[in-house]
Amino acid sequence: MQAVWLYSKTIVPKVPEAIINRDRLYALLKRNPHPRVTIVQAAAGYGKTTILSQWVHQLDEPAAWLSIDIMDNDPSRFWQYVLKAIAQATRQPIDERLEHLFDLQYMPPFELIVDSLLNELMIIESSLHIVLDDYHHIELDIIHEMISRLINYLPEHVHLYMASRTKLPLPVASWRVKNCVTEIGTEELSFTYQEVEAFYQKKHIIMDKTDFCRKILSETGGWAAGVQLGGISEERSAGSLDNSTSFVTEYMMQEIFSTLPESTQQFLLQTSLLKVLDPELCNDLTESSNSYEQLAELVDQGIFTIRLSPKKQTFRYHQLLAEVLEQERNNRYTGEELEALVKKAGGLLYARGEFNTAIDLVLEQQLYTLADQWINEQLLDIFYSGQIRLLIQWVDSLRAAACTVHVETLLIYAISLMTIQDMEKVAVVTKELDNRHEQDGWKDKDEHAELVSILISLKAYVHLALGNLDTFIELITKQVNRGLTNGKWYHAPVHYNLYHAKLTRTPLGTKGNYSSISDIRAFLEIFRQTDFKEHHVMGYSYGLFAEILYEAGQLEEALLEIKDGLHYAHRFNDRGLYVPLSILKGKIFMVQGQSAAAHTVWDHTLNQVPEWYWQRSIQAMKALAYLKENKIEAAETELFKTDRPEPLQIELGQELWLLVYCRLLMAKRAWQEALKIGLQVHEYAAKIDQIDLMIEASTLTAICYKQLKQESLAYVALHTALMSGSQSGYKRIFVDEPGFDHLLKDYQTYKRIKGSFQEEIPLDYLEELAAMGKPMEFLDEGLAALTLRERDVLRLLVSGVSNREMAKLLFLSEGTIRVYLTRIYSKLQVKSRAQAILRAKEWDI
Repeated sequence: MQAVWLYSKTIVPKVPEAIINRDRLYALLKRNPHPRVTIVQAAAGYGKTTILSQWVHQLDEPAAWLSIDIMDNDPSRFWQYVLKAIAQATRQPIDERLEHLFDLQYMPPFELIVDSLLNELMIIESSLHIVLDDYHHIELDIIHEMISRLINYLPEHVHLYMASRTKLPLPVASWRVKNCVTEIGTEELSFTYQEVEAFYQKKHIIMDKTDFCRKILSETGGWAAGVQLGGISEERSAGSLDNSTSFVTEYMMQEIFSTLPESTQQFLLQTSLLKVLDPELCNDLTESSNSYEQLAELVDQGIFTIRLSPKKQTFRYHQLLAEVLEQERNNRYTGEELEALVKKAGGLLYARGEFNTAIDLVLEQQLYTLADQWINEQLLDIFYSGQIRLLIQWVDSLRAAACTVHVETLLIYAISLMTIQDMEKVAVVTKELDNRHEQDGWKDKDEHAELVSILISLKAYVHLALGNLDTFIELITKQVNRGLTNGKWYHAPVHYNLYHAKLTRTPLGTKGNYSSISDIRAFLEIFRQTDFKEHHVMGYSYGLFAEILYEAGQLEEALLEIKDGLHYAHRFNDRGLYVPLSILKGKIFMVQGQSAAAHTVWDHTLNQVPEWYWQRSIQAMKALAYLKENKIEAAETELFKTDRPEPLQIELGQELWLLVYCRLLMAKRAWQEALKIGLQVHEYAAKIDQIDLMIEASTLTAICYKQLKQESLAYVALHTALMSGSQSGYKRIFVDEPGFDHLLKDYQTYKRIKGSFQEEIPLDYLEELAAMGKPMEFLDEGLAALTLRERDVLRLLVSGVSNREMAKLLFLSEGTIRVYLTRIYSKLQVKSRAQAILRAKEWDI
C-alpha cells in the first residue's frame, strides 16, 4: 500500500500577524551553549506551537518541522516523516538514502534506524534545528526509546525541540544532571500583564475598562487561549469570562459556536471528523460546493481554524475546537446518524486511496466490522509496504473490542508478531487459528489452502527460533509432503536477517544449537528437492549449513554451500544473506592461508553494500585477519574506520565488532580491559541464549584470565565453553583462536591434577580439537619448495585473480608476477595455469 505523505505536516506553521514577540521566551531558546534538547510542555492552548514557529521563522539556519498526530504511533511512519522533514530542511536526500530501512516487511531494530540517522546528521556541516510538535500523541514505548537514543548521541550542531501537552516519558532527569536540556513550562508560557496588554493593542481591541487586562490575566492565569478568547468576547461584547472548569467548552459553545449560522454549525460538526480538511473532500462530505470559502472565512474570523498549506489549500481545526465539536456532534446526532456520517467520511477517504486515514477513522469511531473489512482488503499492500507495527496496532484494537478478525488478517498479524520476536503472542494467535478451524472449518475451504500452508510454515519457524529442531523438521516434512501453495502470498519477500554477520545468530539459526551433520544433510537432501527450492528461505539453508560445516572443519564442502547460497543472495538481492556468506568465504580463505584472497572477497563486498552496519562487520573481519597476521596497527585502523556512537554497547549484531576489539586489546596486552568486554558479551549471549556467542566469549575470557594469573577462573570458563561446544559440534570456534592449543594442554593438565569438574568432556572431542589446532604441514616436496611469496601468488592464482590484480594486491609489477609464475610452474612440474591450479587444489591450498 503506497503511503500518502502529507506535505503540510513538515511545513512550519504560519505565524498570525496579531501575535506579539515574546523576547523573554526567545532568551530561553537562545541559551548558549545550546543544549541538545528543548522541551516545551504545557496544557492545550498555552501557545507551544506558536512560540516554536515564531522562533524557527527568525532563524537563519535550517529547521525541520514535524506536526505529529495520532497516526504517527507507527515507528516506520514516524521516522519516515522525521527523515522527510530533515531532508526538506537541509535539501539533502537523507530520506532517500535511508529508505531501504523501511522497505522491509517488518520494523527493523530501533538502533538501526536511529544510528543510521545519527550517521547522516554527523555529515551535515551546518547547524540544524529539528522540531517535533504535539509529541503527546506518541504512546509507543519503542518510539520513546528511539527518541532517547537520538538525544543521547545527538551531534553538537543539531538541536531538538519537543512540544507536548503531557509529561514526556523520557529520561529528562538524567539530561538535567548533564545540563543538556532546556525546559519551558506553563509558568514560562503564561502571558504577563505587559504581554496581555501588547496582544490586545496589536489586535486593535478598544478597552473601555482600565482593569480589563488585569481581569483577563486573573481569570485566565495567563493562559494564551483564554487571553485570545477574552479578546474575541470583548470584540463581540458578549459578556464576561467564566472561571469554571468547563470554561473552554461553555465559552466556545455559547460565545462562538452558537453565534454562527446553522449551515456553518452543520459544516463544522460534519467536517470535524477529518484530521486534515481538504476543500474537495469537505464538499463531498457535506454535499456542498463552497467548502473552501467557508474554511477561509473561519480562518479570517479567528474561529480556531488553521490554514496548513497555502499551496494545497488545506486546513485543520484547533484541537480545542475539535474536542468541543466532537462533544456537540455526539450530543446532537443519533447513533444511526453518527454511524452513517462516519461511514460516509471513511468511504470518501478510502475511495481517494487514503486507506490508513480511513481505517483509523472507523476504528476511532468503533466501526470494527468495517475496519476489519478494509484492513483485509489492503492486507497485501500493508505487508509489502512494511507497515507491520501499524497492522499490529490495528488488529490489537479489533481483538480488544472482541471483534472477530478475518482469518487471513489474523495469520499475517501472527507473522508480524514473529518478526518483532513476540513469540508468546504468536503462540496464542496460532492456537486461536486452530480453535477457529474447530468452530467453522476454515482450513477445509479451497480458498484458504495457501493460508493453511503459511500457518504450517509459521509454526515450523517458531519452533526453529525456539531451538526445537525436531519439531521444526516434523512440520517442514509435513509441509513438503502437502506441497507449497502458489498464491498471492507465495512471492511476498521476507527478510530473515537484518544485520547479523553470522546466520546462526538470526531467528533461523536455532540459537546456535546444531544437530549432527548427518541428520542435517539427510533432511536437506529431501528439502532441496521440494517446491522450497524456488523460495527465498532455501538460500539460508545453504548459508546455515555452510557455517555448520565450517565449524566441523569441512571447508571444501562449506565453500560449495556458500557458492549456492550466494546464488540465492543475488537472485533475491538479499544483503542479509550475501554479507554473512562473503564473511565466511573470507574466513575459509584465511584458514587455508590465502590472506590476499580473503581481503579481496571482503573488499569487493564492502563496495557492494552501502549500509554502515554491514560495512562495520566486514571491517571488523578484516581487522581480525590483520591481527592474525600480527599487523596490530592495520587492525586498529580498520576497526575504527566507522565511528560508533557507543564503542562498548552491544547492538545491531555488532558483537562481532566488540569481540574483535577484545582481541585487539589482547594483542596490546591490555588483558583487564579485554576481559571486561569478553564478560560483557558473554552476559549478553547468556541473556539471549546464543550458544556460539557464549562459547566464543568464554574462550576469550579464559585466555584473559590465564594471562592475569587467575588460572582456576580460566579453566572454569574454558570448561563451560567446551561442554557447550562438544554438545553442538563446535570445533573451529576454538582452534581459530591463537594460543588455544597451549590453553587446552594446560586445561587438561589442570583437570588431571585437580579433578574438579563433575561433567566430563568427551575425550575424542578433545583429541579432535588438539589435532585440528596443529599447524598444517605441506606433505608434497614440490609445494614445500615454494617460498612464502610464491605460495601467495599460487593462492591468488587458485582464486581466479588475473596477473594485473595479483600485481596490485601484492604491490609488485606484472613482469615480476610473470617471473614468479614461471618459477612456480617449474617447481610444481606443470606447464600451464590450469595445471598449476589443479595441482594446488590437491593440497587444499
